[in-house]
Amino acid sequence: MNLNTIEQTENDLRMRVRSRLNSRNAAKVLRSIEAAKGPLPKHLRAQADAYAVEVLGSKSYAPWLYVYGTIAGEFREGWIPDNYYMSVVLPAIEGRYAELSDMRSMTSRIFGHEKEIPDCGYVAKGRLFNSSLERVSSLEEFTDLIFAGGDKIAFKADASDRGRGVHLLDRDGFTRAAASLPDGVIQPFIDQHETFAQVASRSVGTLRMTSVVEPDGTITVRDAYLRFGRDTEDHVISDSNIRVLLDTATGVFSPVGYSVDWLEIDRHPDSGFVFAGNQVPNYAACLEAVERLHRRIPVVPSIGWDLTVARDGSVQVLEWNSGHNDIKFSEATSGPCFTGLGWELLGRNREAIRATV
Repeated sequence: MNLNTIEQTENDLRMRVRSRLNSRNAAKVLRSIEAAKGPLPKHLRAQADAYAVEVLGSKSYAPWLYVYGTIAGEFREGWIPDNYYMSVVLPAIEGRYAELSDMRSMTSRIFGHEKEIPDCGYVAKGRLFNSSLERVSSLEEFTDLIFAGGDKIAFKADASDRGRGVHLLDRDGFTRAAASLPDGVIQPFIDQHETFAQVASRSVGTLRMTSVVEPDGTITVRDAYLRFGRDTEDHVISDSNIRVLLDTATGVFSPVGYSVDWLEIDRHPDSGFVFAGNQVPNYAACLEAVERLHRRIPVVPSIGWDLTVARDGSVQVLEWNSGHNDIKFSEATSGPCFTGLGWELLGRNREAIRATV
């Protein structure tokens, strides 16, 4: 058994474990939705089972289809279950490129000094670098650099997700924490647009957009939604966030949002902000930025972007994800979002290849 075979075996095992945990999460979400809306009708469950087996290649992909069907009230061909996306689609279309975004300093090399990238410094193995990845020799000089734009910064650890590994620090807090910081990126704290501040003022609201490389090589945004924090948190965390659907073409808010339990709401539970009748500020610039930035790295076919809009209307890209860009919320509430890419064929193709080996 050679090294590549061992590595592939380890990756397959890791994916199977993640898929099993993902299915348990789907069952938990389904119970929450069914408690509010009633059980998934038997005919929709049967359709989900058949689609999972006959199209995707395994009944193990059915649990998220149950969730999607319960929310939509119907079954829609073309849906991509979350565990199928993670265990089949991403390994097939991205391979090792999926790991690029975990190393936050790569942002500097890939996207350069595009105006939407707010990174002002990086930490790597205890060494300090500016936004151009030039070494900064002293902590004092580095501290002056990263606090040049304000009195608060956001530190994000490499390979962190779901809001974990994020720390908001003032100058004194950073000085105390600097020696123990893991590898990661430093960004200035963004003064968010008034529209977002009205929804949730304590944390910066984020716009999640997923862009893909189309079969003809063009870049398009396939889905978009907003994530807002709660009053008890200083940044958006997946375990507590409020999500709001958007019209992907215009950025207009849907009148329907969702709690962390996937229950429909029409306003933010803390601020009382009503979703209907609002729009993401400078949304056209958000679309343009994501499509332009994705063209810098077309070898990654699917990227999830977390953006915000600053008070002055400027677009700020807070994070990009090539290997764990969650699609289940968009698929459940407005999908199928990824038709025409051939993703639904990858599972059966993979099984056919394995059968011949």
